[in-house]
Amino acid sequence: MPDPRDDYEPIIATRPRRLGPQRDEAKPLWPLVLALGAALILAIAAGLWFMNRPSNQSPATAQTEKVEPQTLPEIRVEQPVAPPARDAEPVAAEPAVQPPVQPAQAPESVTEPATEDTPAITPESAPQSEPDNAVQTPAEPPPLSVRFESPDSQVQFELRGPLESSAPVTSKVGDVLSLVPGTYRVVASGPHLETFEQNVTFDGEQPADYTVELCAERKRERETLAGQVVEERACESTAQCESLFMVLSEQADRLVKDRSFRTQQCGQWRSGASPEGSWTLDIKCGGPTSASTCRIEISQGACEVAEAPRSVRGTACPRAELH
Repeated sequence: MPDPRDDYEPIIATRPRRLGPQRDEAKPLWPLVLALGAALILAIAAGLWFMNRPSNQSPATAQTEKVEPQTLPEIRVEQPVAPPARDAEPVAAEPAVQPPVQPAQAPESVTEPATEDTPAITPESAPQSEPDNAVQTPAEPPPLSVRFESPDSQVQFELRGPLESSAPVTSKVGDVLSLVPGTYRVVASGPHLETFEQNVTFDGEQPADYTVELCAERKRERETLAGQVVEERACESTAQCESLFMVLSEQADRLVKDRSFRTQQCGQWRSGASPEGSWTLDIKCGGPTSASTCRIEISQGACEVAEAPRSVRGTACPRAELH
């Protein structure tokens, strides 16, 4: 009886037939690799773009960052109706921060350029001010030549400079002195001549001549008026004399300070006489009888009279001229 298994194909013969079609239907893998690489590159590019994008493109982060107290005034001014104004309500509880922020920041932005310029103002620039100070101080004027003249050849001059500490400078008639411009005290004197003093200002650039004519020494006559009675009053009792003494004492204090009183007393002695030196008055009461007297006497006082002033040539004097 034939084996039924002979009707079937051998198992080994059928296997190559099954494997053959599978190898023919397989596709290449490089398209898949390219697709995966492109997807990976796009993912990396998207991640880099997301990380480096500007902060103002994310609405959530922009709103959270604008809630800072320093930028609140700018948001409320530029976008008064924007939704972030509600987020600013918790910060609005600090009213002291809102208005003063911008005024406080404005000077800082203004002072920044000043700080950039400040390096120019350094201690090294301090020496530059020294020439300015040197220019402000006036330069000393050149000396001035002054010739001293007088009709009397025996006249001598003594000059004291503007400074009290400066030593006096002496000169005689005909001398030429080189003086620094300024005001000098000039004293002119000579034998048998009256001394003359004057403040003279020497200035200018041209040479100058200073001429002085002194008065001749005048004859003078002096008289002492001590003991002369100024006023006298009688009193009948000692009590009345005491009261008169008090009255006359007050009157004497007033008279001794009055120059017209002293000139009047000198005029009684000689017409044109003038009081000389210091004067004092004395009050005296008493007498040989019961009816005593109280009087004011001159205890110290003198008068002097002199001739009219005249020069050696008989002209008016003293005379001083600066040319």
